[in-house]
Amino acid sequence: MEAANTVFVPGLALALGFPRYWLEAIALILAIVATAGFLVVGTAYWRAVDRRLRLGDAAVTGRALALADRVEEPVLVANGLAIVATVAALISHGWSRSVIAAACLSLLAALEYINYYHRQLQHFDSAADLKRLLTGRGLRIAHMARELAKWRGDQGAR
Repeated sequence: MEAANTVFVPGLALALGFPRYWLEAIALILAIVATAGFLVVGTAYWRAVDRRLRLGDAAVTGRALALADRVEEPVLVANGLAIVATVAALISHGWSRSVIAAACLSLLAALEYINYYHRQLQHFDSAADLKRLLTGRGLRIAHMARELAKWRGDQGAR
């Protein structure tokens, strides 16, 4: 699903809000880069988890975590720049369709970042997670965040 969204979500944003001005185009391009970047990380990570569980291929997890580590900062910078460009386009041209699309994609990228690198935002796929959220124990640490922290620690030990 993540892989399909890497193409589908930016395509939908472009179809609904093709930019008319260069500032809108910059905002939308940066927002697409940020969103697609985090979706690619998610795709690689969940594919690695699947292969590890089905085939016992643990090496693919290391490659996915290396990718997540390598692209975290550049994609965060792209998202920050997308937010700045979106605000500038909003001030300059108002709430056009492309400004709305860039704002939505920037928000999606930020949520994907939190969901993969920090806290699991999705709590409707398991009864235990939903119960944890409803009992006030908060959001649990994301699966990838736990594995990435361990992977980073292992890399530092080498």
